[in-house]
Amino acid sequence: MNYKTKQIKGKGRGKLLGFPTINLEIPSDFHEEEGIYAAMVVIDRNVYKGALHYGPVPTFNEKEKSLEVYLIDADEKGLINLKGKLIQVGFIKKIRDIKKFSNLQELSLQIAWDVEMINSIM
Repeated sequence: MNYKTKQIKGKGRGKLLGFPTINLEIPSDFHEEEGIYAAMVVIDRNVYKGALHYGPVPTFNEKEKSLEVYLIDADEKGLINLKGKLIQVGFIKKIRDIKKFSNLQELSLQIAWDVEMINSIM
């Protein structure tokens, strides 16, 4: 399924973990199951591989659902000003369920594994 959305303000935690994410507005027609996904992301006709999270963030005790994506093959400097830009997200494959991690190191290691898994899929 493909969705069109825009960037919203995040908390900056992905950057601290070494995996800066783009936080996205959850589209009104959104119907995906919670989880971590391999995704294709299109911004200004540029196509990126993405590691996408949809759902609550239990490691930080957050129950509110969020939609965010780490662009695996993007140059972060080129993505500084996304305000007002349309971002298209295509869900490719769910790779795992959301889970709570004991610490940030565990979470960071899992994200690195997720990225490896996505690279093997796409």
